[in-house]
Amino acid sequence: MRQQRNTASPGEQEAAILKAAAEEVALVGLARASLDVIARQAGVSRSTLYRRFPSRDALITELGRRTFEFAMQRLSTVAMDSGPKDAAVAAFCEGLRLLTTEPVMRKFLQLDGNIVVEGMYEEAEAFLNLASAGMAKALRAAGATMPDKDLHAVAEIHIRLATSLAQLRTPVLDVTDDDAVRAYARKHLAPLVY
Repeated sequence: MRQQRNTASPGEQEAAILKAAAEEVALVGLARASLDVIARQAGVSRSTLYRRFPSRDALITELGRRTFEFAMQRLSTVAMDSGPKDAAVAAFCEGLRLLTTEPVMRKFLQLDGNIVVEGMYEEAEAFLNLASAGMAKALRAAGATMPDKDLHAVAEIHIRLATSLAQLRTPVLDVTDDDAVRAYARKHLAPLVY
C-alpha cells in the first residue's frame, strides 16, 4: 500500500522521517536500512528526505542522538533521592530494561548480533561512555561520596555489565525478571557505590 504524500511542515516531515527510520532500523538493522523505504513510510520523496538529512550518515546520527536522549530521559526518571546504593540499583534495573526492550537501541549497540556497520563501534562506544558519565553524575547527585575516578569506573562497570547481560543470556540471571534483576544489582553492584 502506497503511503500518502506528506505535505506537512519541514519539522513534521523530519519527525515522520525519524519515526520511519526508527521503524526500519528496528526491523532490519542499521546496515540494511533502506532510505527508499524510510522515505516511502514517511510519505516524502527521496529529495525531501535529503533536504532534511543531507546524507544517510546524517539521518542515522540524528536517530542515534535521539535514541540516546530518550534513554537518558528514561534514566533520569529513576528515583535518585534514596541514596547512592538504591540509585545504583534503580539505574541498573532501568538501564537493563531499556537494553532488552528498545529495538532501535539494541541495533545501535549491536545487541542483536547483526553485521557491524563500519563506524558503528565508535558510535556504540560513544553511547556507552556518555551513559557511564550520565550514571556517574546521577550517582553523585544521589549522594555518592567516592572519588570521581572511582565513581566513573563503577558507573562504567554497571553500563558494560548491563550491555553484556542484554546481549548474552546467562542462567545466572533472568534479565526479564525485574525482581531478580533488582536483587542481583543490590547484592553485586550496590556495594561498589559509596
